[in-house]
Amino acid sequence: MATTTVTTAVSTDASTTSPVRLSNRLGLWFAHAYVIGLCGTLAGAYFFQFGLWEYPCPMCLLQRMFFLLSAVGPAWIIARSRKGEVTTREWASGWGWAIVAALIGSTVSAAQVLMHIVPPDPGYAGALFGLHLYTWALIAFLGAAVAAAAALFLTPQSEPLNATATSPALRRAATVTLAVITVFAASNLIACFLLQGINWQLSGDPTSYQLFTDLGL
Repeated sequence: MATTTVTTAVSTDASTTSPVRLSNRLGLWFAHAYVIGLCGTLAGAYFFQFGLWEYPCPMCLLQRMFFLLSAVGPAWIIARSRKGEVTTREWASGWGWAIVAALIGSTVSAAQVLMHIVPPDPGYAGALFGLHLYTWALIAFLGAAVAAAAALFLTPQSEPLNATATSPALRRAATVTLAVITVFAASNLIACFLLQGINWQLSGDPTSYQLFTDLGL
């Protein structure tokens, strides 16, 4: 009789914890998707800058900075998960940071939209599917804020706890994701330096890489 009781308790406990472990892993995978998604947005901006030779203005660069800052919150959660169990407070802090950065970035995008909204202003730089990049940035920021809020709302089900420690795939993904955001942060800094050159301010409507001009190249 005692053996039967123990067996039942163990099987009941396993059935209770298994779905939670899955949701914990899915929550952490969502953090990876968030970071990669925002870096993908920056990759699109790089395509316009380096592929189509459309130089970003100061407000464009500011929006890029807030995309990176929004990604820092989930990236910190990912980095923290490699060292042990992520607490509820750490999970909430990371996503809270992401929401604040996304909302501030959306105000910058909205300000640029309003700057060019009155006809016959053609807007700044090129467009994608009829919308300028700063309009797409506004949409992306609002979408990011909603996604981060959803992760925060679902904290009881999605906080990762020790999901990384129990998943080799998550450990490998953490290395890749953190490397990706580091590369984009460094490349954005380099792009800003190329545009601004050895000057205190960046031109409001850049037409070349000022660093090369300053160096006489």
